Amino acid sequence: MKRLAGVTLAILLTCAMASAQQTKHIHEGRFYVGLQAGPMLNIYENHFSYKENGKPLGLITYQTGIVGGFDVNDILGFRLSASYAKNAGACNTRDTAAHGFYPYTFQSVNVFADAILDLYGLSDLASFFRIKLYGGLGLGHTFNMTDSHHPWQDVSDPNTVFGFRFGGIVEYNFTDHFGIFGDLCGEAYTDKYNGLMPSAKEQAEDYEGYGGFPLDLRGLVSVGVLYRF
Repeated sequence: MKRLAGVTLAILLTCAMASAQQTKHIHEGRFYVGLQAGPMLNIYENHFSYKENGKPLGLITYQTGIVGGFDVNDILGFRLSASYAKNAGACNTRDTAAHGFYPYTFQSVNVFADAILDLYGLSDLASFFRIKLYGGLGLGHTFNMTDSHHPWQDVSDPNTVFGFRFGGIVEYNFTDHFGIFGDLCGEAYTDKYNGLMPSAKEQAEDYEGYGGFPLDLRGLVSVGVLYRF
């Protein structure tokens, strides 16, 4: 009886180890593609004017995108992404005689290259559920600026600028090929992304109506589906 129990336990342990090994390395050396979409928070110069004029939800727009990536091993991966978004900005509010509200919208196409770190790979946990961190560099191209009707501030159109981002991914794979994921990301672009490049005078401490931060920021939450080859 003891011998039979020992053999049974050995078989179960072998099967468990084999299953864990298969699960752990299921993505190693594989390409994947995906689609994602979700809401986005715009934080540019004069973003505060949306709240001051009773329209804080006007800063929330949307983005959609495609991704393609490669998992080198259980820890390291890379991906390329291209996305389209509708964005919301505002021209100077406080340094005008009327102190009016001057919102405008614009479109963007952004491309990024990301390096991805799989935390489950670092911890040797075998699971179809994954938690990942990433950082990347890219370019943002903005265009089709609508008229804010501001009395003197001009918005340039189009614009192409550098950007960088950091984020996290929660991923679950239903099968060997299909999965879903959630993506939380913060992006930063050089200051002309939204068409405004404040002068030194506008950036002075005693100047009204400029946020003072030399980057244009976006926060994104998206969900998506992916397919592994």
